[in-house]
Amino acid sequence: MPLPLRLLDGAATALSRTGGALSVLLIVIVLGLTTAGVVARYVVGHPLEGIDEACGYLVVAMVMAGAAEALRTGHHIRIDLIMGFAGPRGRRWLDAWAHLAVLVFAVLLFRTGWHSALFSYEFEAYSSGQLELPLWIPQATLPAGAVLLGITALARLIRSFTGDLPDDRTGGHR
Repeated sequence: MPLPLRLLDGAATALSRTGGALSVLLIVIVLGLTTAGVVARYVVGHPLEGIDEACGYLVVAMVMAGAAEALRTGHHIRIDLIMGFAGPRGRRWLDAWAHLAVLVFAVLLFRTGWHSALFSYEFEAYSSGQLELPLWIPQATLPAGAVLLGITALARLIRSFTGDLPDDRTGGHR
């Protein structure tokens, strides 16, 4: 693989792994907040305000941070019915189409997320819940995650054309 493609692939791998690690951290945080909320409500008798709202925002951030790593490692949802009947060349083309579709989705998600976050920032929109959080903060996770997903999809799209894409029909499990 030529140097520019290796650099793109290396950057995509590093970024998606970082996003995956952040996603794991957010899972732990959501678990801790949920546990604290349940204990406060049912054991202590005083519910913590804003826990549900915070967890909702964190789940969106968790998904956006981890989507690129799920794509990179083959742990995403995928329909393998046609892939099982295709030969190696057909699988490469199907992979290319799939990664192109993910890339287009990532571009559209970035555009929509960016405009939403910018609108909320410019109009100083706040959440209506207990946290009264500026809405651009949780909305910024959409374009950030879309960038990670787009870079990973582009790297995998290129790798599908070079014939150097691993066969992940097993969902990343070997």
